[in-house]
Amino acid sequence: MAMPTPRKQKAPAPPRRAPPRMEYRAKDGAWYSARVALQDESLRVMFEEFLEEFDEWHEPNAADLASPRDVAALRARFRPASPPLEDARCGDLRRGQHLCVFRAISDGERMYYDAVLDSVKRAAHVTVDGEERCACRFKVRWTDGPLSGGWDDVGVGEVCCVQDSTVQDPALSEFLDRVTKSFGFCDGEESAKAEQGSPVQEPRLSEFLDRVTKSFRFRDGEDNAKAAAAAAQGSGALSPLGGEENATAAPQATGATSLWGGEGKTAWIIIG
Repeated sequence: MAMPTPRKQKAPAPPRRAPPRMEYRAKDGAWYSARVALQDESLRVMFEEFLEEFDEWHEPNAADLASPRDVAALRARFRPASPPLEDARCGDLRRGQHLCVFRAISDGERMYYDAVLDSVKRAAHVTVDGEERCACRFKVRWTDGPLSGGWDDVGVGEVCCVQDSTVQDPALSEFLDRVTKSFGFCDGEESAKAEQGSPVQEPRLSEFLDRVTKSFRFRDGEDNAKAAAAAAQGSGALSPLGGEENATAAPQATGATSLWGGEGKTAWIIIG
């Protein structure tokens, strides 16, 4: 008895690539689904559905990564993928909400740019093949791209919702933290932000300025000094004490040396 012919084994399906976890604002200002990888010392940005020749590379010693501010700007070009607006969730949108909206470009390109929602023109939803379909129209103002500042009217299929969270990717974090540390910071992003935004902390300077402020009969330092300056400008007075002479004498009365130049010259204060 002949043995049955064995069935040919079906080839296993290729592993399905996970949906992109992030999107990236490319050089053209549009947002694309992307992945990143470290190759040697460089960060490689690979666009979904595009050939390798369109990849973008970031070198750690490049001119556009010369400061902590540049690192923060590059970090801001990455964010979590923006999910499409679901037909049944159009009522969740609020005026001023940050959106990523499709814009038709010549040659059939699909470009997504940032926009904010202005208003929604409600329309009755319909059911097609058991699924709810939104017929509302959304008025948006473009904040990026060739039509930045302009207005447009779009449908639900053109709208994606930008997420508030920051992107979490080990390769991206490693690259940005490494570049940040090359500037002499130890804590990566936090130190870079502190370097950009923190005021100078110098005890002798603070003590001197507080003493001068109190000589104008104020107690709370900077806030009252600003209030005094605003009041002087509004009333046309030259100083909180009523004259230029008193204003220039105040630093000397506190024990500091004041070097005042003539008209049109810079004034210097030396803290003793």
